This record gives sequence, structure tokens and C-alpha cells, in this order.
Amino acid sequence: MNDILQTLLTHLERGETLAQATILTHEGSTPRSAGSRMLLAPVAGGGVRIIAGTVGGGLVEAQVMARAAQVLADGQRRVECFELTGELAAGADMICGGRLRVFLERLESGDLALFRRLDQALGQGLRCLRLTPLGQGPASLLLPEGEHFGAELDPGLELEARRTGQDIAAPVVFTSSGRNFALEPWAAASPLLLFGAGHVSRSTAQVAALVGFQVTVLDDRPEFANAERFPQARPRVLTSYDNCFDGLPSGPEAFVVIVTRGHVHDAEVLAQALRTRAGYIGMIGSRRKRDAVYERLRGQGFSEADLARVRCPIGLDIGAETPEEIAVSINAELIACRARLLASLAKTGAPETGTPAS
Repeated sequence: MNDILQTLLTHLERGETLAQATILTHEGSTPRSAGSRMLLAPVAGGGVRIIAGTVGGGLVEAQVMARAAQVLADGQRRVECFELTGELAAGADMICGGRLRVFLERLESGDLALFRRLDQALGQGLRCLRLTPLGQGPASLLLPEGEHFGAELDPGLELEARRTGQDIAAPVVFTSSGRNFALEPWAAASPLLLFGAGHVSRSTAQVAALVGFQVTVLDDRPEFANAERFPQARPRVLTSYDNCFDGLPSGPEAFVVIVTRGHVHDAEVLAQALRTRAGYIGMIGSRRKRDAVYERLRGQGFSEADLARVRCPIGLDIGAETPEEIAVSINAELIACRARLLASLAKTGAPETGTPAS
């Protein structure tokens, strides 16, 4: 999602006009879920071309493109419903159909300031809400601590939107005083903290960056933790593994992968990770290594409930052997965990995580 934001900013800064299609809701079997986005640019003759993202491909995407051309022509926002049955389901390679509601809007230079502010907020790790009338009127950006950017809002409307926004992980249609709005949550990419900068870490960072994690790699060896080896990550050289979480995200949104060069460092990092509220903690190694590390941590006062938070051996069991295969295995587990955290947030407003050790 944040890659699409960067593409959007690039085109708006050039003075171009785009259409954005966002899936608001999905029911049944659909190729993409709520929150999926697509950016489209006009082409000669009144058509459009996709410049970023997708809402699923096939005939449904073709129909969305046709509606986007209309939005670019008349500037009218609209929510369109697509039934993925019969021909549309077959065109989207779906065995059985579902239903999509897609929000379409035209974005132009007047929207640039809001999206720049959104980009700045995401860079600070903040979660924001974009509130856009489905009829006429400018959008607003709701930031934490009661701050907002853009159009002035009725205090009651803003309060309702913030309350609703606490409990959503994907865009929704929000209604207040008879008016409909698209309410879209935007959050920074999930932070992935990779402790250890060896071969497995290098491949894991490459794949993780591709699937939308914000990767930080930490090691006490500068010849390993550097931008040349990790161009897609933020390498950080540690003086030691003591207090290695200082200054790092460590809340429920954080993912921790421990792949250091030895049992001692693994145990040291794991002990500190268990004192955080990280949503995912994984450690590479055999069951024999795991048992040795766990026994050491029990001696430090960690409980079985603490140790149950750890995924070890790390990754899905796909018979991986090479660093690249292990990286796929690890990232598959990270993706699955991220999806569960987002689903939990959508239901409760707070991700489900273990309780940090005392």
C-alpha cells in the first residue's frame, strides 16, 4: 500500500491526474480483499492504463478500468458493486463467485498536500485515517492526538470517524448525519527486526522487503550489517547485543526474527524480545538448539507462557534447505501472522499478542 502512495506522489508532483480504485468490501470468493488499491492514468482516446496495484485482474479489473475512465472524465466519486458470478468469476479465475464494492475517485494536484502529509506521518510510524465524502467535498486526514489535516470537520463527525477508525483494518463506508464517506486506515509498513546479518538474513530481508515489511537488520559485525549487503533494509551495527531493542519498535506491530551466528547471541536477543510486546517472535535453529536455549531462559525466570510466544524452528515446514528456501519459509509464516494480526485489529481494535515477560 505504501509503495502505491509513493507512485501516487510521484505522478501528482508532475501535475498529472489519476484515478484510484480501492476495494471497500469483499464477500465470498474474490481475487483481492478489502484495502487493495489500483492507480490508473488516462491515455489518448479516453481510456486508462494501470500504473500501480491491482484489484484482482480479469474481467472485474477491466470493468473497474472502464468506470475509472468515467471518473477521470467527470470527476464524480462513486462506489461500484461487482458481482463475481458467471462470466466475471470465470474471467477472474474464481471457482465460485463473490462480491466487491470498489470506491473510485479522481486525484489531482489539489490532493498533493494531503498525501504528502500522509507520507510524512507514515514515515514517523503513525497510523492515520483518510476521510473522503462519497459526494462532493475535499478529503481530510485524521492524525493521532486529535490532529487533522485538510478540510475543516464538524467536531461530531470527526469524533464518530475516529471511533469507527479504531476498529478497522481496511476501508469502510462510514455514514454520519445522512452523509456517506470512505474511511480508509493507513499505517506504516510492519517493522521487521532481523537480528543477525548472515546468509539467511540477507535472503530473508530481500523477500520481506518485496512483500511489504519495513526491514531493519542488526549485527555487531560492520562487514555484515551494511547497505551494500542489505540495500533494501536499514542496517544497524551494534556494539553488542546488550539492550539491542533500544530505539526500535517493539509493540504488537513489530516482527522479530532471530538468526544470529550463535546460541549465546540467540538466547540474549530472545530474552530481550520476550520482554517486549512484539506480535511475532521467531528464532532459527533445530529443536535441540531450541531446547537448550529455552532451558537457559527458564533459569532466568521465563515461564512456559513466555516461551510459547516463540516460533522455533522458524518458518513453515516446506522442506527448505538453502538460505533462499529458508527465507521463503520464514516470510510465508510472517505473512500469515501479519494477516491474523490485521484480522484481529479489524475485530477488536487491538492486535492479539502475548503478554510480555516481567
